[in-house]
Amino acid sequence: MNEIIIGSAAALGALGLLFGALLAVASRFFGVTADSRVIQVRENLPGANCGGCGYAGCNAFAEAIVSGGAPVNGCPANSTENAQRIASIMGVECGDVEPLVAMVRCRGTLANTHIKYEYEGITDCAAAAALAEGYKACRFSCMGLGNCTRVCPTGAVTVVDGLATIDHDRCITCGKCVAACPRHIIHLVPASAGAVVLCSANAKGKTVREACDVGCIGCGICARVCRFGAITMVDDLPIIDYDKCTGCNQCVDKCPRNAIRGREGSRKVAFIHSEECVGCTLCAGECKFDAIEGEPKTIHSVDPDKCSGCKQCVNVCPQEAITLIDKD
Repeated sequence: MNEIIIGSAAALGALGLLFGALLAVASRFFGVTADSRVIQVRENLPGANCGGCGYAGCNAFAEAIVSGGAPVNGCPANSTENAQRIASIMGVECGDVEPLVAMVRCRGTLANTHIKYEYEGITDCAAAAALAEGYKACRFSCMGLGNCTRVCPTGAVTVVDGLATIDHDRCITCGKCVAACPRHIIHLVPASAGAVVLCSANAKGKTVREACDVGCIGCGICARVCRFGAITMVDDLPIIDYDKCTGCNQCVDKCPRNAIRGREGSRKVAFIHSEECVGCTLCAGECKFDAIEGEPKTIHSVDPDKCSGCKQCVNVCPQEAITLIDKD
């Protein structure tokens, strides 16, 4: 009996050694060498595995970059610095990466919008919106039942008083909340945007007034006061061309419903440094607010009460004599 056991153990041991040797040989001749660049690229991705790039996580995206199937700046949550490092690893140009921020284009809180009935269904925005176009009177408003909060990988989205609210310090702009919203009121906009419309109501003014106390009524004042042609009215709602918008805040100041938000922070005005100014008048010719005074070949000055801080004079000054400062 002992001989049988010993023989069986020896046979199994021999087979183990044989198969181990075969595996070692196979791995040597048939193994695929991993590209070290995948690891390097992966180290310069945020690691959120949010899927905002269109791939199943950061590992898959890193592999796609190395294989040439994805752009080096294709991660919406990545920083410009990391995207440039990835470009350096791949030996290509990164190009300009415009940071984005998620914005909720609605202010329809429970306090601001009119409530048609008490909703007692499942906690799902799409289900609530399907029932008589929602419990809020505005059929374009946020349902506030948290579809966006449940998909956010960083906890950046919360619901406050029936309205989705985004913490931009925690948001990685992965776009999951955008895709999850059945009302399509969450948008990714350039972080440098001078103004953002905070309403999604494509309806006539009377309809909006009856449903919401703060919604855009489509009056068109914003489009008329914009001196840069950055705002057009489409279906009773202003659409801002971010490439043309200078952040002059004229639309923000004139909107009777406060439905447009300007850049956060203090207002800016232009300031001309006298020791650099040569009186070329280019700044005065570019100013659409008649805020710059001065004769040719004399030092110019800015009237802070007229200046909008649009920065156009800064852009054209050949002497770099103009900067923006905080408005008192």
